[in-house]
Amino acid sequence: MRELIIIGGGPAGLAAAAYAVRKRMDALFISKGLGGRTNRRLLLPWVEDYQVTIAEETIQRFRSQLEYLDFMRVRSTVTSIVRIDGGFRVTVADGKSFDTQTIIFATGTVGELLDVPGEREFEMKGLCYSAMTYAPLMVDRTVAVVGAEILALRAVAELARIATQVTLIAETDGDLDTPMGEKVLCAENVVVRRHAKVLEVKGDEYARSVVIRHEGRVQELPTDAIFVEKQLVPKSELVADLVTLDECGFIVVDHRNRTTTPGFFAAGDVTNAMAFQVLMGLGDGEKAALSAFDYLVGMGGADFVCKVPGA
Repeated sequence: MRELIIIGGGPAGLAAAAYAVRKRMDALFISKGLGGRTNRRLLLPWVEDYQVTIAEETIQRFRSQLEYLDFMRVRSTVTSIVRIDGGFRVTVADGKSFDTQTIIFATGTVGELLDVPGEREFEMKGLCYSAMTYAPLMVDRTVAVVGAEILALRAVAELARIATQVTLIAETDGDLDTPMGEKVLCAENVVVRRHAKVLEVKGDEYARSVVIRHEGRVQELPTDAIFVEKQLVPKSELVADLVTLDECGFIVVDHRNRTTTPGFFAAGDVTNAMAFQVLMGLGDGEKAALSAFDYLVGMGGADFVCKVPGA
């Protein structure tokens, strides 16, 4: 039986695996690829590579630590996880099973799609699903945000500090009438198209406009970039019967990445910790690996306690 199995090859999983190697843990790393969403970079006509390579360089350092460790790597997809005496049994797509005392689950999320013509064609070519990552590149630009929930409002709030104009395209009222919505949407450079539906994304080499239906009319809105900020969908269905999920399907973890199941840890943006950026995911993965190590050496649910002299 292994000490640890890490599932997921994004930033959190990579960091957890690299940390496990440094700790000389008997670990197995299961992932079809390495890097997760960091393998896909938003291309924009005004942006040079040097402006967006920091995250890629950081991830590459972790990848280089693991790519030669074939003895701990399984290039496959996990199909089931069940509890057994002393730990868990993880089965992959070819039917092989691996037993482990602990698990770090770091499978990430997927963004809800628009499902309209042009979306796939211009994905990561002027259109993407993370304003949090790419907002700094939108200085003095005109951008569009699609969505009506908290995620979209947060994107508008961040972009409005940088862009010349931000147009929010909201199909429903969503969270627009909440205190946050009222605060964010009153900015002078924010335009709201309420009850508007995206019909198509148009462009040439890059996305250049979004076609919407608003107030009974079809309109084409020119834009420098499009951010689809609808619901993030955590890839947690595999463990829905093993750990507690919140109402949106994110794995509930505590401050040390422990789930409600002893020995089962989760990290990155599949959790309710909101580790949606590369550096946050890296730190989350390392913290989960440290927690798994502590569990293996007998700390269990204990935390470090600050002892005050003389108390």
